[in-house]
Formats: sequence, structure tokens, C-alpha cells
Amino acid sequence: MRLGGDLRRIAATAAIIGLSAASVLGGAQLLAQRAAAVPAPPGAPITPVSVVQVAEQPGYAVTRRFIGQVEAPGRIDLGFELAGRIVAILAQEGDEVRSGALLARLDSAALEAQRGVLVAERAALAADVELARLTRARDDQLARGGFRSESARDDSRLAVVRLAARMAALDAQIAGVDIQIAKSAIAAPFDAVVGGRLVDPGQNIGAGAPVLTLFEQASPQIRVGLPIGLAGRLAPGDAVAVEIEGQRLAGRVLRLRSDLDPVTRTRGVVVALPEDARLAFGQTGSLLLEEVVAEPGFWAPVAALREGGRGTWTVLAIARGPVGETVAPIAVEVIHMAGDLVFLRGALGESARIVARAPSRVVPGQTVAVLVE
Repeated sequence: MRLGGDLRRIAATAAIIGLSAASVLGGAQLLAQRAAAVPAPPGAPITPVSVVQVAEQPGYAVTRRFIGQVEAPGRIDLGFELAGRIVAILAQEGDEVRSGALLARLDSAALEAQRGVLVAERAALAADVELARLTRARDDQLARGGFRSESARDDSRLAVVRLAARMAALDAQIAGVDIQIAKSAIAAPFDAVVGGRLVDPGQNIGAGAPVLTLFEQASPQIRVGLPIGLAGRLAPGDAVAVEIEGQRLAGRVLRLRSDLDPVTRTRGVVVALPEDARLAFGQTGSLLLEEVVAEPGFWAPVAALREGGRGTWTVLAIARGPVGETVAPIAVEVIHMAGDLVFLRGALGESARIVARAPSRVVPGQTVAVLVE
């Protein structure tokens, strides 16, 4: 029995609270209506107010920012294929170099000396080859007259073949030394900007050790990670906006990665930037993308908002009163802010007019003079 009484009391209390809330909401609307209907007292001043006309919109656009880094289209660390001592570095940090330009050299004196020995050996061998050919020609002539045996003729013919083979081997050795000499120098593989010099002349380095860092001298680009849904809306060639250090730049989507970053779970997008943009590689920028939020409401100036009770907000709507136009408060909900505008949701009619900027002395029900902005 006691439990049943407690349940009845709880139900009665809930009903009272619900009726109270309804009464408060209904009372707020009723007060607004009465304020609009109450005529201004005789001789009351008519305050001028700025008014804007608002209309309900199906939604609003939000600009979302995605952080990325500026990078060069190509970046490489150049080094020698051979170990050795550096004798010259011909480019400094920040230099602009053309494709094929000589950038650094190793000491190749030993290779040059080795090549000289091989060239001398080849010259001596060339003389032996010439002598062998002359001997073969004489043996052929003597053999035709019966004064030379066939075996002697074969010996002179094979001597020419052996010497020609030795000549080819020497030519191969010289070519190998030439390749080593060529690899003792490094050249720019493309038009580039020198990003860093990692060694100094006189230093001994191992094969493959980086000497210079090069950035390809072409249009810079920015790499950004996007959520899968937003990345799917883009395609190569699409025009996008990028902001770097407060500067708005026109970008173009170059490519989208087909995989996801395992850490951020985002999809990489590479955007080309204007070639004349004065940017530093590694600089941080933002890719700006607009996203439409389907939320009905209307735009109004931030200055039109008035703080209500318990954290609520209102705007003053223009209403027709007995002696002119008056203002009435309308409760609104702030959905989104963008600069000096705010997107609101509230019970406003079609093409309603609200006070854009009202003096603080304007109160609900007061007769006003409308100044359209």
C-alpha cells in the first residue's frame, strides 16, 4: 500500500513539473504578444532602430580547415657512388642550379694516373697489332708462292686475333676507369634549389653518403590528410583554396592516395600551389573546404542577439502595434557563428524583420522608428 502511494505522489509531481514548464513557455509567448499589443504611453519617445529582413534557409555552409605542410615536388639527397676525398663543392645552400650542372667532385688523381697507364699500354699494343698484320700479309704472299708453310700462315693470322682481343680488353679497362672518373663528380638531375650542404671540401666520405640536398625547382605543393568522406568529393584537377600565413592561394588537386594513413586514418591529398608563391618548404598551411550543414534557420547580425534568462538568447522582431511599429522578443537558438553573422533557429515568420542594432534602452513593446539597412 505504501509503495502504491509513493508512485502516485511521484506521478503527481511529474505532472505538476510538466504543467509548470508549459506554463512558462506559454507565458513567454503570451508576454511577447501582449508587449506588441500594448500601446506606447502618450508622449513616449520613438526610438530609431536599424532593421534587417531575414528569411529561413535550408542550411548553412561551414568552412573547415585541414592542416598540411608545403613540400617540393621532388626532394633528393645526392651522394657519390664511390668513396673518396671531396676536393670541391660547387653549390651552396639556396643556390638555384640547372639540370646537368656540376655540383661536387672527388679526388680522381689516382684514377687519372691509372687511365694514363692503360692508354700507354694500348698505344704499345696498337703497334704490336700493326706489326702482326704486316707479318700476316707477308706470310700470305709467301704461302701463295710456295715459300711459306700453312702452319706459319696460321700462326701469323692467330697472332692478329690474340692482339685484337687484348686491345678490346684494354679498351674495356679504360672505359671502366672513365666510368669511375665520371662517378667522382655529381651533377644536378633536374632544375633544383640546393636545400643543404652536408659535408665540406677535404672530407673523406663513404660511398652513398649524402653530400647535398636538392629540392625540385617547380610549383610547390601541400600535402593534407582528409577524412574519407571529404576526400571522396575531390578529384585530380579540382580547384581548391589554401591559406598560408594569412595569404589565400588558389590550389589545384594533383592526386589522392588510394590508402589510409595507419595513424590518423585519413586519406592523403596533394595540392599544387601557384609557381610564383614565395613559400618555404616545410611551412604549415591549411586546405579550406566548404561543407553544407542541412539545418534550417536564418542568418542575422551578431549585434541583433540579446541575452535572455538562464543562458537563452532572443532577438527583437518588428510587430504592428495600435499606434505604429513596436518590438517583441523572440527566443532563438544559436546554431553557428561566422564572423559578425550568426545562424539562428527560432519561431519567426516568413520574411520577418528583426532589429539589427538596437540601443540598450529599447524594450519589448516600445514603439520604434524603423531604419532599413
